[in-house]
Amino acid sequence: MKQQTLSQIAAYANATLSPAADANAPVRAVSIDTRTLDPGDLYVPIIGERLDGHRFIDMAFEKGAVACLHDAKHTPSVDDTRAYLAVDDTTEAFTRMAANYRASLATTVIGITGSNGKTTTKDIVHSVLQQTFRTVKTTGNLNNEIGVPRTLLQIDEDTEVAVVEMGMSGFGEISHLTKMARPHIAVITNVGDVHLEQLGSRENIAKAKLEILEGMKAKDIFLYNYDNEVLRKAVAERTIIPRVISFGTDPEADVQLTLDRTTPISTTFTLDGKSFTVDLLGAYQMYNAAVAVIIARLLGLDDDTIQEGLHVTDQTKWRTDLEHFVGFDILVDVYKSNPPSLEEALHTAELLHGYKKKIAILGDMLELGEQESELHREVGRKIDPNVFDAVLFYGPLSKAMMEGAAEHFDASRLFHFSSKPDLVDKAKYLISRNSLVLIKGSRAMRLEEVVESLSGVTV
Repeated sequence: MKQQTLSQIAAYANATLSPAADANAPVRAVSIDTRTLDPGDLYVPIIGERLDGHRFIDMAFEKGAVACLHDAKHTPSVDDTRAYLAVDDTTEAFTRMAANYRASLATTVIGITGSNGKTTTKDIVHSVLQQTFRTVKTTGNLNNEIGVPRTLLQIDEDTEVAVVEMGMSGFGEISHLTKMARPHIAVITNVGDVHLEQLGSRENIAKAKLEILEGMKAKDIFLYNYDNEVLRKAVAERTIIPRVISFGTDPEADVQLTLDRTTPISTTFTLDGKSFTVDLLGAYQMYNAAVAVIIARLLGLDDDTIQEGLHVTDQTKWRTDLEHFVGFDILVDVYKSNPPSLEEALHTAELLHGYKKKIAILGDMLELGEQESELHREVGRKIDPNVFDAVLFYGPLSKAMMEGAAEHFDASRLFHFSSKPDLVDKAKYLISRNSLVLIKGSRAMRLEEVVESLSGVTV
């Protein structure tokens, strides 16, 4: 962040400085984690589901914190003469601090949300724009009420563009985030069967995602995927103030896309007659990269510079990574899973040629609500027996996926497990030389543990 004084931070957070605090003391950065806190940082003790950050205030001061926030329930003792900022609620103060700090900046902010692809899109946009601009982006997938303010508070006086990912699970959450970030360019990548447990329908998901438009002005820009039918209908039903740009393969889209080819290391597509190649695997990367091309052109980058930035070197891990081991490869996509993203992963595995055997290891898709069993069964029906030699299912919900697959597969090629060690043992038995193993599941299934267990196999 750009250098602030304690009094400025207190004003942003609507906090009261303790008598011992030096109002003119400089604040180097804001930290919510004492493990990464540096001398001169302000420590904000967040109260989470498992830990109360107030427990680590002593450690923060020991590591050189210039001051610490505290809430009304954790008032320091009268003999504690260290520098404090008193607030009613530290989490609310943290978001308020970030929102007011953001309002003081001239930085161009790009907000990205969507059911799938928002993290990869964020990574590609950042990779392209940093060719010309001093740019910051959301770290990993820290896209919630804590992650977004962390990103905003990383912006300093030299930052020209900030790429901010925004996630949600219910109504009002994107609204809260967009009021903090105040994006000049807003992006919705797509709408799919995610968070149905909370929102009930894809139409409601689209409404929740469209909260990103709140507060945008006529000079701002909104980009959305025209090929996504639910999103297209939701946009058509709404009065939108900023300039709207749609993209997709549909001839009615403002920006026309055509997929040219995909390889194990790249995806090539044409955007309004110009060919681009992004160094990421999967046909759906065309949409993610198209966002970056459109935004970069709007901000004045030429096509050669854009193409250079499409050589992405810092993609967030566990998202469609093709990892090579001794005698076989694993297509790793274990950060999240829902019907659209699983179908894309199955399609990507199909496009990868040169393998003698293909095996899928598929875990539960979570947060799908009352329709979860039928959604698992439906996507199971879409697993192609001509592509996969065997499919291993993990988790209670995946039993329905296996039932759907059984409509087309011989039962001898389908296996269900409730134990990871048993699953790994079976996978080791099935993997032969020159095999491709797709591993896909929701984050809570922790299927990266299966990847790790198989990484030492030699075939």
